Amino acid sequence: MLQSMRQATKSWASRAVIIVLALSFGAWGINDVFTGGSRSAVATVGEVEVPTVLFDRQFQRALQQERDRSGRPGLTRDEAHQAGLTGQVLNILVREYLLDAEAARLGLSAADFSVRQELEASPAFSNERGTFDPELYDLVLERNNMTRTEYEDLIRIDLLRDQILTSVGGDRNVPEAMTEALHRYRAEERSAQLALIPARGIGGLIEPDEAAIQTYYEENSTSFMAPERRSAVLVHLTPEAMVSEIELSDEDVYAEYEARIDEFELPERRAVVQINAQDEALIRDGAQRIAEGENFDTVADDLDRRGATVQRLPEFRADGPMRNVSEAVFRLSEGSVSDPVQTSFGWHLFKVEKVEPARRQSFEEVKQELHDEMALDLAGAGLFRLSTVLEDELGGGASLEMGAMAVGVEPIALNGITRTGLDRGGAPVLVELAERDAILTLVYETAEGSESLQTELGDGSFVILRVDEVVEPAPRPLEEVRGQVRSALVRENEQGAAERVANTLADRVRVGEDLAAAARDAGFRVTTLENVRRDGQGAAPDTSFALIRSLFESDEGSREPIVAPTADGWAVALLTQVSDAGRGATGEERDRLRNQLSRAWRSDLTDVYRASLYGRHDISVNQGTLSALFSQQNQ
Repeated sequence: MLQSMRQATKSWASRAVIIVLALSFGAWGINDVFTGGSRSAVATVGEVEVPTVLFDRQFQRALQQERDRSGRPGLTRDEAHQAGLTGQVLNILVREYLLDAEAARLGLSAADFSVRQELEASPAFSNERGTFDPELYDLVLERNNMTRTEYEDLIRIDLLRDQILTSVGGDRNVPEAMTEALHRYRAEERSAQLALIPARGIGGLIEPDEAAIQTYYEENSTSFMAPERRSAVLVHLTPEAMVSEIELSDEDVYAEYEARIDEFELPERRAVVQINAQDEALIRDGAQRIAEGENFDTVADDLDRRGATVQRLPEFRADGPMRNVSEAVFRLSEGSVSDPVQTSFGWHLFKVEKVEPARRQSFEEVKQELHDEMALDLAGAGLFRLSTVLEDELGGGASLEMGAMAVGVEPIALNGITRTGLDRGGAPVLVELAERDAILTLVYETAEGSESLQTELGDGSFVILRVDEVVEPAPRPLEEVRGQVRSALVRENEQGAAERVANTLADRVRVGEDLAAAARDAGFRVTTLENVRRDGQGAAPDTSFALIRSLFESDEGSREPIVAPTADGWAVALLTQVSDAGRGATGEERDRLRNQLSRAWRSDLTDVYRASLYGRHDISVNQGTLSALFSQQNQ
């Protein structure tokens, strides 16, 4: 079995693809769409049904995204349902299924040839040579309990959807006038006189007293929150943990050695010294000196000082990265030096210092490596059985700790970790695990006092955990964050004072004073903005987009001062010049604009087309199925 699996997955890269693909199928429940779960539909679009299992999967994903976005990890399914998340998810699915209904109405179908092209172009089913591997294809499907027909039906759906949208959007030629108008809008430049009022260190402010700090803390307590922390116990089943349980005889390992004998053929290798330079005369001078009997190392050191590069290549092979010069190198005997050789990298001299003849690695040389690899493979194959044993133990009433003991694994305790995996001291946990992020996500998806489902991770390992405690986010005590509160209050006071000064300066300009003179008189720096564009191109780093936006909202010739915040305080600006684009977009710039407009046009057309499908196909929602789904699975 081990050998047949190895033939199906001929490289570790291919095995990694299978693991990732299997994880994605498992996470999305593709198998359930065909062979498991409820067969009822949450909605019908035309003659096409929207499967309940697909809706539930999408709802779970949207729920987790909303938990992350809102900072409410405890948001329940029912709360999200009542808030309207159900309708959002259903609308997204109906939007896609309308395309399927339209394809059915038009009698469209995806040809077998097109499906075959998609399969052959997929790297997931390609071997080391980059060609489609039917054995690998069948192996991936087998691991996910899918048939070729089922998987290829999914491809047909995607092909039909793409075909419909492409026929509507297509390639659109954008009118040149539109390209020109967009160019002129984007390329317009404005210049301004600018007075900068830095907030930090502005004078006349009173040091915040205790009452002010207390008030600021109470009004802004959400800015000084301690993160949610969770304590959990997890059991992690890995192939490495089972390796010691695998017994392999020398006969087993030798049989594997014989089956893979071609892998242990080592080609002839040579230890080579290369001298390389762009200057042909330099290399030919070196070759002449060596031919006249001068020591190679002495010549190499001299050429190195004169601009050449000397490099040692301890394992030069005919099929290696320098195969273009291998013929010249492999003509040489041990100790000899080549004539000058020209390549795209310049001129070269090669000296062969040692020749390692081609040979076959002996069984004793590779025995331990083969043993470890076979044991790890077998451990991985047996890991599923071990996970089943653990599930049986837990199903029989054993605690997670007792279940771990039964399968010989030490449970891992996580005490008060944040969503990003930091303990109370700020140190990261589980850093040695490749699937650390997936485990942390599982910790934060599991309710307090509950055990997660046993989950297969991307590296082939299994994890199950129990969340013992959830400490919700809460404001830190004032004594703990007093310094932060004071600093925030001081910054706010400084910003307020700088804004008042900026408004006072703007008032002086409004009554006729010169901005530069008024700013210098008040002790502030005056600078200029030269040829700034709407996207900030040409602006100094401390110029804010609020200032730039206000600058482009001003009418040409306006003498009304602009007051806007900057990165370090506030500024007062006066528009001095508007530079029209003045020329048409050319070359690369025109092509880029045309492509942007074309993409936007296609997007608008397909959006309008999608909207029209709502009036062409009947849409019915099975409210009973939805209600049952939430009453059964509410968390």
